[in-house]
Amino acid sequence: MSVDFDKIFHELNPTPGILRLQQGGLGWKSADNLVTIAADDISYMQWMRVARNFQLKIGLKSEKERQTFDGLVRDDYERLSKTVKEFYGVTLETREISFRGWNWGRTEYRGSDLSFQVSGRTMFEIPVQKIANSNIASKTEVSLEFIDPTASAQGEPTSGPSSSRRADELVEMRFYIPNSSKARGFIGDNDDDDSKSQKSDQEEQSVAQLFHDQIKDKAEIGKVSGDGLVVFNDILVVTPRGRYEIDMYPTFIRLRGKTYDYKILYSSIKRLFVLPKTDDMHVLLVVGLDPPIRQGQTRYPYITMQFPNNEELDATINMEESEIQEKYGDRLQKHYDAPAYQVVAQVFRGLSGKDITTPKTFKSFSNQPAIKCNVKANQGDLYVMEKSLFFVTKQPIYIPFSDIQSAQFARVGGAISSSRTFDLRIVQKSGTENVFSGINREEHEPLEEFFTNKKIKTKNNLNEDLIGAPIQIQEESDSEMDEDDKRASKANVGQRDEDDESEEDEDFEASSSDEGSPSEASSDEEEDDDGDKKMSKKSKDSEGPPKKKARKEKSDEVVQMDSD
Repeated sequence: MSVDFDKIFHELNPTPGILRLQQGGLGWKSADNLVTIAADDISYMQWMRVARNFQLKIGLKSEKERQTFDGLVRDDYERLSKTVKEFYGVTLETREISFRGWNWGRTEYRGSDLSFQVSGRTMFEIPVQKIANSNIASKTEVSLEFIDPTASAQGEPTSGPSSSRRADELVEMRFYIPNSSKARGFIGDNDDDDSKSQKSDQEEQSVAQLFHDQIKDKAEIGKVSGDGLVVFNDILVVTPRGRYEIDMYPTFIRLRGKTYDYKILYSSIKRLFVLPKTDDMHVLLVVGLDPPIRQGQTRYPYITMQFPNNEELDATINMEESEIQEKYGDRLQKHYDAPAYQVVAQVFRGLSGKDITTPKTFKSFSNQPAIKCNVKANQGDLYVMEKSLFFVTKQPIYIPFSDIQSAQFARVGGAISSSRTFDLRIVQKSGTENVFSGINREEHEPLEEFFTNKKIKTKNNLNEDLIGAPIQIQEESDSEMDEDDKRASKANVGQRDEDDESEEDEDFEASSSDEGSPSEASSDEEEDDDGDKKMSKKSKDSEGPPKKKARKEKSDEVVQMDSD
C-alpha cells in the first residue's frame, strides 16, 4: 500500500516529481533524480507555508540534515497527516510562518537549522551545513557566507547551458547584533587568588562575538577533524593577504586565518602555478579557483602563496600507503622532505588532480623567468609559459595562447625617454584587451621571437630603424627653428616699428588740436630739457633697435604734456 502526491519539488530542484509514502519509507522521483528516506531515519515531520504552496520538512536521525518537499496543497494536509501517523508513527507538526516583513527578531537553533523568529513565528531557517564561513564584520555585525551554489563535489561545470538553468541562491547574509555582555564566569569563595585574578581580568565580549563562535561551533567551521590528511602552519598568503593555516582533507581544503576561514573544494581548483620570483629569493604558488573565494564584495579567483626558496619542510600524509596508492597512485606520497614550496605544491597536485605549470623555455634579456611591467597602475611580473601568459599582481591575469588574436608591440609617444621602453598590447579573441606597459626595450627581441615560434600573430610598431634618430632630428629641427626665429624676429621688429610710428603720428595729431605748442608754454629750463631729450633721441635713433624705446618715451611725454 502506498500514497502518492504529484507535482512535488525536492529542495530547490526546478523539476517536479512524484512523492510516494510506503510502510518502509518514502521516496521522490523526477525525470532525472531519485531520493529515498528509510522509515527508521525519520525523526520528525513538519508542515509549513512556503513560496511554492506548502512544504513537508523531514528531520533525519542518522545525519544532521533534513529533507524538504514543496508543492503540496492545503487539501493534502489531512491525508498526509493520517498517512505519516499510520506508516511511521510520527505526528505531523504545523509550523506558523511570519509574514510581517520585519528585519529584526531573535535566532535559535532547531536541530541542524538556524531559525530566525519574529513574534514567536519562524520567518526563515538556514541549514548550518550550508554555512561556509562566519566573519566578524564589526563589533556589532556578523557576516555569514554560504557554500557557493555553482560549486559541487562532482565537478559540475560552472558555465554553459547547464549553469544558466540553476536557481538563484543566497550567498551571503549579515546580522546586526547591537547588545554586549561580559563573558560569563563567577568568582566563588573557594577560588584561589590566581583564578580570581584570571576571572576578574576577563574583558567585555560582544554578543556578536558569541554569536560568531556559536555559528562556527554548530557549522564545524575551522575544526580539524580526525580524517585530516596534513596541516601546513603559518603559510604566508599574498592574495588575499594574511597568514593562514592550511588543513588538507580528502575532498576539500580549509584555510584558517585570524579573521577569515575558507572551505575550498578540490573541484574548484582549476590551475596550479609554481613561479620563481625575479628577486631569486622567493617562489610563488598560485592556485586558480572557479568559483572564487570572497571577502565581502571582493572576489579572489587566485590564491597566491609565497615561500622562501631555501625553506625546508617535512610533512607526512595521514593515510596508509596502500590507500594512497589505490586512490592517488604516483601523484601523492606518504612522506615529503624537500623545499616548502615543492611539498605544498605536490600535495595540492596529488589531492586536486591538477598539473603544475611552471615557466620553462622563455628567459628574459636578464635571464629571469619573468618580465617587469605594468597594467594600468598595477606593477607586477609577466610570466611567459608554454601555453599562456600569466601576469602576477594583486589580481592576476591569465591569458591562454589559444585565446590570443594578436600581439602588438608599440612605443608610447615620440619622446627620447620612451625609446627605452615599449608596450605590449594583447588582443584576445573574446574581445578583451590587456596592455602591458613599461617593458624594457631589450625584452622586445626575445618576446617577438617566442611569439613567432608559437605562431602567434604579431604586429611591430616600434620602428627599430628610427631608434637613436630622435636626437639628430631634434638638433636639425632646432637649427631650422633658430633661422626661422631670426627671420621672424626681424620681420616682427620692422612691423613693430611701423606700428609705433603710426601710434606716434596719432599722438601728435591729437596734440596739434590744442591752441599752442607745448614747447611755447614751457619755461626756458623746460626748453633746455626738451632740447636735450631731442638730442638724445637723435643719437639713439642712429643706434638702431633702441629707437622704439626713445619714440615710446617721447610719445609718453607728449601725452603727459597734453594732460597738463
